[in-house]
Amino acid sequence: MSVLTKKAIKESFIKLLSNKPIDQITIRDITDDCGISRNTFYYHYADLPTLVEEIVMEQAEEIIRNYPDIKSLEQALSVGVEFMLENRRAASHILNSSHRYIYERCLMKVCRHVVALYIDIAIPADTLNDAERGLMIDFYKCMIFGIIIDWCDNGMKENYAAEFSTLLDLRRRILNSDLHI
Repeated sequence: MSVLTKKAIKESFIKLLSNKPIDQITIRDITDDCGISRNTFYYHYADLPTLVEEIVMEQAEEIIRNYPDIKSLEQALSVGVEFMLENRRAASHILNSSHRYIYERCLMKVCRHVVALYIDIAIPADTLNDAERGLMIDFYKCMIFGIIIDWCDNGMKENYAAEFSTLLDLRRRILNSDLHI
């Protein structure tokens, strides 16, 4: 029964979040929507941020499970974007609230995972030591995270794939040229 109650709480919250900003959702709204008492809510969750974090982390873990390997930075970017688009409106409400840090932390986890997979495939194991590998992962994780957050802050435009592809192509051209920036 406990699993069903938690599921009902999460579904109610996501439904409410699709219709209004997170800062306007109360525990009472959630409990009224799913037909439970406040005590039942607090039995399962300490507060609203705890609920938000569990939902977002579950989504991040699901996306990570769906990608056992990453063959390009374009694919890594696409996975991060997929994470944001899963519940676009809800993601937008969270990102524009005081709980933004929760979504950012989970997005960073997804970015780190997909970049680590990409680095493992793209760079032969004996090319980098563990510290260098970690630095490469951190660099590309932050790059992808920054691009995605910037894309979110600018309205999550539908043509993201073309823009990301162009950006990565520019990166490749610069790396293969005599320019050093």
